[in-house]
Amino acid sequence: MKFSELCKFTDKQWEATETADSKKYMLYGGARGGGKSYWLRWYLLRRVLEYKARGINVDVMLACEDYPSLKGRQIGKISVEFPAEIGSVKSTKEKGLGFHLNGGGSILLRNLDDASKYQSFEFAIIAIDEITKNPLSTFDKLRGSLRWPGVPNTQFIGTCNPEACWVRDYWIEKRFPEALQGESDNFAFVSALPQDNPHLDTSYWRELNTLSGALRQAWLHGDWYAGVEGLVYENFNDENIVGDEIEVDTDLGCEIAIDDGYIDPRSTLFIQRLPNGDVFVFDELYQTKTLEEQTIASIIDTVGRYGLRLPEMAAVSHEAVALRERLRKADIIARNWMSKKVSGSGSTRLAAITKTRGLICDGQGHRAIKVHRRCRNLIDELRSGYKYPEGKHGLSESPADGNDHAAQALESWVWLRA
Repeated sequence: MKFSELCKFTDKQWEATETADSKKYMLYGGARGGGKSYWLRWYLLRRVLEYKARGINVDVMLACEDYPSLKGRQIGKISVEFPAEIGSVKSTKEKGLGFHLNGGGSILLRNLDDASKYQSFEFAIIAIDEITKNPLSTFDKLRGSLRWPGVPNTQFIGTCNPEACWVRDYWIEKRFPEALQGESDNFAFVSALPQDNPHLDTSYWRELNTLSGALRQAWLHGDWYAGVEGLVYENFNDENIVGDEIEVDTDLGCEIAIDDGYIDPRSTLFIQRLPNGDVFVFDELYQTKTLEEQTIASIIDTVGRYGLRLPEMAAVSHEAVALRERLRKADIIARNWMSKKVSGSGSTRLAAITKTRGLICDGQGHRAIKVHRRCRNLIDELRSGYKYPEGKHGLSESPADGNDHAAQALESWVWLRA
């Protein structure tokens, strides 16, 4: 049976297929209801079957940000949709969970709670469903696994809804770090809107049309510049982001802020106070499963690259007692940022958020906090990940846990030192 008889791609999904075949880095989507997840799994099956016909049994990765999402968006659907005569969803000792084709070749099903665990793996194609739910570091770590014997043109594919984050920078605005400047022509985006999917029923259209302003613009019309609802720092924008127009001044010295973690990232920010009173966050470390002494070595290496002496002070999360002691032994003064309490019975964290918000943009429109664009994780959190719980917002609400490590490091320094 021909592949076109197995799946039912729309015209837009066939356009996405042709584009993905010709580009190394391809993004499909940009709105709700365009059939992104369906296209992604069937496109991978098509490619694995094509390689199989050429005598090459490849492994490809199909991933989501966590296992519940992977199970809901992909595993259950594959079990129902893919023909049993081709293969089956199962877990093997050699390759783990995946759709394993009879006679060889696999779509390996993975979650991205810790992308570093795949650094020794090899894949002919890596595909991420809802890629904007993952930090830039995940993209960078996974790209190193794009290799397969006999496959010179490996691929990286993503699907998503619009969000103001690194995905928009790369695929929509074509703004790349220096290391990827030469790959610009290999990035392609195919937009899919709900009207491109003839299979949507009336109730889904009604749901999309009742969404609030920013979500409606993003999910119904594919607007990448609609506001992200529920952001803690909704006033942070491109005017806070700088490039090389502000240089690191070796005469000023620097300080650092650390939000500690091991499984969760340990986020370190490198900060200078500028002569005009502004705050310049010029670099970052974002490390998982990293020993404290390794982080300190990385801090020393980072400041050395800029020609700076050791940081004059480190604002460190209150629970990181051992890390503060190691910093002191490395001749870096380390302070528990919570040692400075808000007056009264209020929350120090909420007070730090209020103070940070004022430095991001004050009542006169001045933006005192400047973040260099190389601080990708901090920018990702401030623009799209660091949010209030759904349905809540305001100065009296605590942000949701999760995508907040670099942002909390910044708040800690602001509260203690700004």
